[in-house]
Amino acid sequence: MNRRDFLISTALWSGAGALGVMSNVGRMGIAHTATQKPMNIVFFLVDDMGWMDSTVYGSRYYETPNLERFAKISMRFTDAYSASPLCSPTRASLMTGKYPGRLHLTGASGHVPAPEGPLMPESGPPHQEILQPRCKGYLPLEEYTIGNALKDAGYRTGFIGKWHLGHDPKYWPQHQGFDVNIGGGLWPGPPSYFSPYHISMLPDGPEGEYITDRLTEEAVKFIEESKDGPFFLNFWQYAVHAPYQGKIKYQEYFEQKKDPRGAQDNAVMGAMMKSLDESFGGVLDKLEAEGLMDNTIIIFTSDNGGNMYDRTARDGTNLGAWAPEGRTPTNNSPLRSGKGSVYEGGVRVPAMVYWPGVVEDEAISHEPICTIDYYPTILDMLGLEPHPDTLFDGISIVPALLGKELTREAIYIHFPHNPPAVPVQMSTSVRQGDWKLIRFYQQDEYFPNRIELYNLKYDIGELNNLVDEYPEKARELEAMMDRHLEESGANVPRPNPNYDPEYHTRFDGWLPSGDTRMAFGTGTLIINSTGGDPFIHQATVPAAEGALHFRYRARSNSDGEGMFFWGTENAPNFGPHQRLEFDMQHDDEWHEYDVAFVANAPLTSIRVDPSTARGRIEIDWIRLVDSEGNVLKTWSFGSD
Repeated sequence: MNRRDFLISTALWSGAGALGVMSNVGRMGIAHTATQKPMNIVFFLVDDMGWMDSTVYGSRYYETPNLERFAKISMRFTDAYSASPLCSPTRASLMTGKYPGRLHLTGASGHVPAPEGPLMPESGPPHQEILQPRCKGYLPLEEYTIGNALKDAGYRTGFIGKWHLGHDPKYWPQHQGFDVNIGGGLWPGPPSYFSPYHISMLPDGPEGEYITDRLTEEAVKFIEESKDGPFFLNFWQYAVHAPYQGKIKYQEYFEQKKDPRGAQDNAVMGAMMKSLDESFGGVLDKLEAEGLMDNTIIIFTSDNGGNMYDRTARDGTNLGAWAPEGRTPTNNSPLRSGKGSVYEGGVRVPAMVYWPGVVEDEAISHEPICTIDYYPTILDMLGLEPHPDTLFDGISIVPALLGKELTREAIYIHFPHNPPAVPVQMSTSVRQGDWKLIRFYQQDEYFPNRIELYNLKYDIGELNNLVDEYPEKARELEAMMDRHLEESGANVPRPNPNYDPEYHTRFDGWLPSGDTRMAFGTGTLIINSTGGDPFIHQATVPAAEGALHFRYRARSNSDGEGMFFWGTENAPNFGPHQRLEFDMQHDDEWHEYDVAFVANAPLTSIRVDPSTARGRIEIDWIRLVDSEGNVLKTWSFGSD
């Protein structure tokens, strides 16, 4: 046996606990020893860290010395993909080894109650041209997760950080194979990065304590308590997701720094990335101090690409999507787009794997890998066989870790949603070799093409659509995509049989939410609320700004507070930064309401949520009024 095979043989555990099986690595002819101590596993997942958000991958703005330190002892993957451009689906795929489409968990809805009724509607309201599937929103308990697998193999399992895979606590980590859960629950981002955190699974620390540091302390404590092993630490940091809050001293430092590439310039994100890098360094320091580096596999990656749709002020305040006076949290250049998009900027992520005695120092692999691969890979590394009822979409990437080519048909990313906060379009992509095809399910001014084809070897920025030059390749990849979607049982957007192209003008431009059905009464607009989030919105409004009033006359037998939203040229998407609540009466009597608001840029749209429950609301008229009482616009439904 040569030295490399000897190192590999001593790095693997073939005993596999009570299972006593030989791994795929063993079947490749690498010797095992049943007396070797089981390897520990640390999986470090970052939230919203883009491919270019570290010095290891080329950033000249962020400072990540601990990631550089890790890159020197690990394999760096240049073509690693998240299973989705948003967080919850990728996290579900990591836990199960399955594509999000197979799980019907394709949206970032792990913080909201599970939807009622079928996930794929048969029809929709007449203003909706394309039917979008709804998302399950939680990781089913029937799934035999990687936490279950390692716990059953004798590992102490710990989960620390962001979970976002279920609104109901019954779906949280402590019920998905983890002995310890610190911080994991429904939260998509921490309510605050500074204590008090308002996270039920994370007791508050001293006022002002930074959550990234606190979670690192909890991870170090878990390693200390588990050092006799074997242990599996799933450490999923909340960083660098919104809200954008960094340590002031770090922000001040990055405000003085310029990116030589002229791409990244957000000092708040610079501060958050610095704390994130220190967190990862803290884990490495603890493993080294305990003498565990030679017996621990470490995987580092992100759940999706960097956020390039939000805009932040210098203090990190979220100004909403496309706000020109703000700065995007990061910049994924040379990749196109970012979080929420199936373009490379939304799904190509950093990934590094440390496997002592097996992976060579400073190794680089150009093999495409995906989040779905980590579960089967970890089992393969440890010599564990999958549960008999487990179906994996992913493959073991052990051959790539040994410097060999992977054998796989393609990588598919299915994102059949148009989330209101993200400027993206429903789409599915397939990557085979250097070729990548994207299908868009609806066309608009931003996404005019149904099919786009790119060769990533020569066009990593996806700027040159080759579909007209290589039509046969496009047809081949689209056929593969169709087979995959059918085999996986994914819900796919389709035309709405009830679509009425004239609907947009029928109600003078007012459009309803999915929980709303509109009709004309006798001189009124009738809103029938069929769910918990009824609202109507309007995009044909005066381009007014400054102090304004939204007024309307209505009666309701529904329930809940009213809310009013507005969009401007600086921040066109509705969100909490441009929202006001008001006391809505639900006594089935007529009342007039007046909501005073300030548009800090020309108005582009308005929205009113008259209730938060099922019921019937009638509206007599709606008006926009300036601060002097002048009526700027009236929508009358039969009354003055």
